[in-house]
Amino acid sequence: MIISYSNFTTRDLRGTSVEQLCTNIEADLWVADGDVLIYNEVLFPVAELASELTNWIRDPESVRPDFALDSMSFAEKGVVSITRTAGGWRIGSVLSPGVASGVVDESALLQQIRQFAGLVQRDMAAAGIDPHLLFR
Repeated sequence: MIISYSNFTTRDLRGTSVEQLCTNIEADLWVADGDVLIYNEVLFPVAELASELTNWIRDPESVRPDFALDSMSFAEKGVVSITRTAGGWRIGSVLSPGVASGVVDESALLQQIRQFAGLVQRDMAAAGIDPHLLFR
């Protein structure tokens, strides 16, 4: 399972409010499991997703609820979702019904989220934006 992106951009960013950072730090996102493309979107709010996922993994696994991104950029809740299942977690999207990852164990999921968030933070810093404005 992989969460990745390309074409990072801040071209629409007009300030450093949380809303501006969440909606205007974007990239072409894709979520895949092997050869199965689960979800992809051009100009997806990657900083918002990375921030929300980072907050979500702070809870211990035993009490961590399912994740459904409630994005400022989409009317739908769950554009990226992670649901608990026997043996781990599945990643999907309400915009790709019937398509989901295989079961991902906790350590692999956490590693992928941390890697994704780390790349977003790196790209924010390279663009001159303090990642601590979103990642605390």
